[in-house]
Amino acid sequence: MARNSKAPAAQPLTDVSVPTMMRTLLPGGRMLGVDGSLWLARKVPLEPVVDARSLDERINVFTPLMAAYDELAAMSHPSSNRRALARKDYRQTKLLMVNLKKLYNPESGHPIAGFLKESFPQQTTEKRLLILAVKLSGKLGGNGGLRQAIDSFTETLVVGGTPLSDYDTDLERVDAALARCGFSVPSSKEISLANSWWNQGHFPDTVDLPHSDHLHIFADAKAVRMADAAGREDCHSWPVIPNHRTLTMATLEGFDFDFVSPTSTEAHWATGLIEDDAVAVSISAQIEPAKVTRAELRRQRKRYLDDINERLKQNKMELSEQEEMVRTLESVEEVYASRDGSPTLVDASVLIAFDGEVEDITQAGGGSAANLRVMNFRQRQALAEMMLCSHIRANPNLHDMPTQNVAASGIQSLSTVGDKTGALIGFTERDRQPAYVSPTAASTADGLPLMLVAGGTGSGKTQALLWLATQMNQIPGPKSPRSPQVIVDPKMDSDHSPTVLAAGGQVISLDDLQHADGVFDPIRFARSPEVGVDMAASMLGSINPWGDKKGEYEVAIFVALRYGVANGAKCVGQALQIALAHGKAPHDMVKQVLELAEASPMFRACVGMNPESQALNIFDGITLIKVGNSHLDLPEPGAIEGAPLMQRVCLALVRMMVFGSAMALTGRGGVIHLDEAWVFLGAGKAEVERLGRLARSQGVLPVLYTQRVSDALKAELTGYISRGFILPIEDRDESEAACRLFNLEPTQQRLARIRAKAIVGEGESQAPNRNSMRALRDPNTNRVIRGAIGIYADLTGRAVPVEVVLPPNFLTMASTNPEDIRRRQEAAQAVLV
Repeated sequence: MARNSKAPAAQPLTDVSVPTMMRTLLPGGRMLGVDGSLWLARKVPLEPVVDARSLDERINVFTPLMAAYDELAAMSHPSSNRRALARKDYRQTKLLMVNLKKLYNPESGHPIAGFLKESFPQQTTEKRLLILAVKLSGKLGGNGGLRQAIDSFTETLVVGGTPLSDYDTDLERVDAALARCGFSVPSSKEISLANSWWNQGHFPDTVDLPHSDHLHIFADAKAVRMADAAGREDCHSWPVIPNHRTLTMATLEGFDFDFVSPTSTEAHWATGLIEDDAVAVSISAQIEPAKVTRAELRRQRKRYLDDINERLKQNKMELSEQEEMVRTLESVEEVYASRDGSPTLVDASVLIAFDGEVEDITQAGGGSAANLRVMNFRQRQALAEMMLCSHIRANPNLHDMPTQNVAASGIQSLSTVGDKTGALIGFTERDRQPAYVSPTAASTADGLPLMLVAGGTGSGKTQALLWLATQMNQIPGPKSPRSPQVIVDPKMDSDHSPTVLAAGGQVISLDDLQHADGVFDPIRFARSPEVGVDMAASMLGSINPWGDKKGEYEVAIFVALRYGVANGAKCVGQALQIALAHGKAPHDMVKQVLELAEASPMFRACVGMNPESQALNIFDGITLIKVGNSHLDLPEPGAIEGAPLMQRVCLALVRMMVFGSAMALTGRGGVIHLDEAWVFLGAGKAEVERLGRLARSQGVLPVLYTQRVSDALKAELTGYISRGFILPIEDRDESEAACRLFNLEPTQQRLARIRAKAIVGEGESQAPNRNSMRALRDPNTNRVIRGAIGIYADLTGRAVPVEVVLPPNFLTMASTNPEDIRRRQEAAQAVLV
């Protein structure tokens, strides 16, 4: 047997200043320790905990780690229920969480990686990894029978070390168990990161300088020389030293709770540590089966009660304290007696490494229930214990605790949301993870491929629209280097032309469309005659130029349109004229339509008369369709029912813009951005269903932007919108509607945040309101200190707060702030002069 196929012989290690406790990384996540041990590393899935949408989802995040501990405990078959005798059979584990700050760098293969990296050169994000390492047990000869056992024994005597084949049986069992729990094999890059986290994941071989309550890490010789020159002892007088960092290693002394529900925020003690710059958390422990713990509790009961009574007699305890401690003991016994108790982590050592020098460790972790103490004069030893494969034990605080205390700690929490790739809508507020919106991800989902962005006035909705469109246009389409984008903006006095033109787009104004013949005629832009006739009949019915006779003409208009198309018509007006000439349509019905087409340019844009006219031309860039100086007479939000004729015409025009654009984008991977989408949502379920079917079949993503979310609920459209983004909404009813649309419980806390104003206080006492989801500016300098926050509800059902982060050049170009608009106009005028 070759020498490289076995674990090295164990050697005593007295100095802990070694680069790493892992000697060799083998395929499949196997790691050889410097002490001859063999470990199996598996990656624990990370999901939102604090930002979980419900308690059930939070429990689902805890379940894999709980199940893993259960599986590993079940592999122990102690010959005795006495802990002292059973301990030798316990499984040794290490849970290592690593959380490193990195410059944002899109994953390789991202279609616009270069564009995003150039847009955010200084943006930091967090790289988080959770590894469960299990120490494997060797069996002489592995699975090879007597002959293999003899060979294994002989090789051990001659060469030293244990053949790796001796671990095969245990490896298979542990591997299968962790796979059942949803754990995956970490890549070599991920293990390298976990094996050098103190050096930002670059390499483990660093120089360290321990001080009494913190540890200095130097990544190169120049950094060491600079520290030497400045004086090793007084680090507070050091200059800024490149490739140098400071860590503070702390131990978990205990918790500020006894037994709490896994869903309680008190139980999530690890989340507060991560939020307070914890770089790594290491939990080394042996796993004790629940039956041993149950037997141990029974044996210790009498001694425990005697101790309580003795303290009571000596006046060291109040009667109420005695009663409380007895109740606690009984509650624990009840859990384990019912055989529902979880395994116990025995001699659990919990160490935490914080970034920088922590002045007051009692303040670390914010709201965490963890009580910490600095590892004074043990900083280097603490680092050695936290390494993968480590056999060093430096922690004086060891705990016996149920596995629930770790599984429900939130150590596996990572607030992620969105698609795997696509346009960057922002970074998750809690963990700075990029949140993407893919223009194609929804096309294969079960729900309709519609996305809705909800936000009140001044919420940043329009800027989000322009930023998404700018990025999505950079993504290659199936037939061209870019994915075409259409922005439909029906608001008066709204003009996004500078942003669109700066991005190389085109602008189409309704001023020009007044003289266009049927540019949004559904028969002209539809991909099949059947679809065109159906849409045209629906459009005319919604406009209703016939007044009280609408019911009389509902069937007749459909018959007339179908007859005209079947006889060669290319647009609505031509189809009705053909039907009328052949006696297939009532004269008054056709007359009302044609007269309105002559009188209303808006209606004429939807009803073509000349079969030679062209439909809307959409190119590969961004196309903005805006109102211009036209008076697009739209009804007030919520007042669509009972709207007068011309308002119904304008509503129909907006809808035909959307459908016409969708047809023009067929097969091109394009996106339609519809602002003031209440106009469309108010059309009812049938129109949204039609758009959904059309979008899926044509490969188009419609994104609807609105402040009137209640219209979607009233029309029972919840099942037709697959994902969305909730920006600040001041109106209580609309903020509630936004939550319900995406199955979020409208709690008082959630609603208060969605509705909160950006500034609190008055006069000189004004200050940014960090609880607000609105973009925050410094009251004195007007500088943006945080972007707007939106709750991103994605295709998988996650709903996580995301900060909309915009590049400075885009922010200046796209801002709708009056002062920014004035500066842009002055700059443009200066160029002309």
